[in-house]
Amino acid sequence: MTRRDFLETAGLGLSAAGLAHGASAPSAENLPGAGLLTWEGDLSERMMDGAHRFVERKIAESASARARHWKRDLTSRAACEQSVEANRERLRTILGVVDSRGPADMERVAASGDEAVVAQTPAFRVHQIRWPVLEDVFGEGLWLEPVRAPAGFIVALPDAVQTPEQIAGFAPGVSLENQFARRLAAKGFSVVIPTLIDRTARSSGHPDIRLTDLLHREWIYRQAYHMGRHVIGVQQEPATLSAGFSV
Repeated sequence: MTRRDFLETAGLGLSAAGLAHGASAPSAENLPGAGLLTWEGDLSERMMDGAHRFVERKIAESASARARHWKRDLTSRAACEQSVEANRERLRTILGVVDSRGPADMERVAASGDEAVVAQTPAFRVHQIRWPVLEDVFGEGLWLEPVRAPAGFIVALPDAVQTPEQIAGFAPGVSLENQFARRLAAKGFSVVIPTLIDRTARSSGHPDIRLTDLLHREWIYRQAYHMGRHVIGVQQEPATLSAGFSV
């Protein structure tokens, strides 16, 4: 028996003895203000039900408490923006959008053997693009470039279950009327579509080891929380930078 085996066996034995002693001789006195835990069934469900009630109560209370935190000055646009700047700064802090941004330096990219122009219509060309966001972190997506001078510039954000290719009309999964990026590009707008962290679990694990049902967004949320960030902020950085790009 190795030292580790001995310690683990001894530890389990002591734990079992402690549990047996506690079960056979319950204390007749409870802590002040506390009672014995006599719940039955799945305690994790009880815990989650309580958490949901707490969150729903806080959401309901927020409507009446919101006025305490907002002091809007509606005398002019400049005055209004100044009056809510502290609220915006707090939101940036909550989301973790606190890094200094560099220039929005976009570049066309292509996989080995592929072209950066992945598709073309009579009205626009579709480019694969990426841009630096933070150190060693890049945003990526598609750029729908009109063949004529653009009528305007738009950052089109897909739903978290949609890809840039879907709302651009080059992949199945989104109906024609909801392919808004394609429709805008067809009208002459220059459209950038960032790739978002999706709500699927197709890359959650390794097929040769184990796959889980943990959603990609939830995985990033869990890691970002400990770093003072949020999955919304992680996506806002590249989306905001893409609004001022030049290729």
